[in-house]
Amino acid sequence: MKITLEMIKELRKKTQSGMMNCKQALEHTQGDVDKAVAYLKEKGMITANKKKDKVSAEGLTNVAFKGNKAVLFELNSETDFVAKNEHFITLLEQLKNSLLDADASVKTVEDFLNYHWNGQRVKNIILDKAAIIKEQIVLKRIQTVYKKDNESFGLYKHQGGRISALVHFDKQNEEAQTHIPIHVAGFNPKFLSKEAVDPNFIQTKKQLFLEKTINEKAKQNLPSGLLDKIASDRLNKVLEEICLLEQPFYNDTDQKVKEFLQANQTNVIAYYRFEVGETAKKNEQ
Repeated sequence: MKITLEMIKELRKKTQSGMMNCKQALEHTQGDVDKAVAYLKEKGMITANKKKDKVSAEGLTNVAFKGNKAVLFELNSETDFVAKNEHFITLLEQLKNSLLDADASVKTVEDFLNYHWNGQRVKNIILDKAAIIKEQIVLKRIQTVYKKDNESFGLYKHQGGRISALVHFDKQNEEAQTHIPIHVAGFNPKFLSKEAVDPNFIQTKKQLFLEKTINEKAKQNLPSGLLDKIASDRLNKVLEEICLLEQPFYNDTDQKVKEFLQANQTNVIAYYRFEVGETAKKNEQ
């Protein structure tokens, strides 16, 4: 069967593949456009699989909520250029909508990849876009959060999604919902409060600070009680840097985050922060 330019254009419009790839696909399928689409998808999947050893550490995060459910996820690409591609942005929106629609049984990335949305598995939606983009696209992680009717969510995306923050509050408060997610995105706290810090972490840090203090003050002959106080003060300074409630509030550094929340009669139940590539960086260390 003769492959016409019109057939090639039709296939290209449907798949966004190159002219030569479309021509080869049509020749392979004897001019059957639907089979050619399937052929190109398969070819795209093979290409993506060949790239599976490449680290996908670029991309974007996304955060959204609908009703009493909020979602946060990271979608990775191999290059920053592709993360700005219209097909990647479309995929980001599709994943947001499908994750919001998913039932409560979808808790892990694997659950979500196998979830059927609009008649198609999520993993195949991703593979279809990877075939067009011609890069490996990886759904790195997801987070779903549910709230009660009287509670609230605060959301913030920095630099179009390089960082996304989600904060779960015990009540509605516009000031807190606006500002605390911005603070979380910028200050990257490791724990909500001092009480939430792993006791083993505290004990290890305290011992290290005590040993450092003893070595530094060895010539001063200070009493053990004073040495212990100096070590405790150093530990508290670290905790103030890594605990959300103890950090200086970004919009008014004269008060701590907990003081801002107290003034607004609001409490943080939990917070979540995703930054593109941070898990890859951790794996490299």
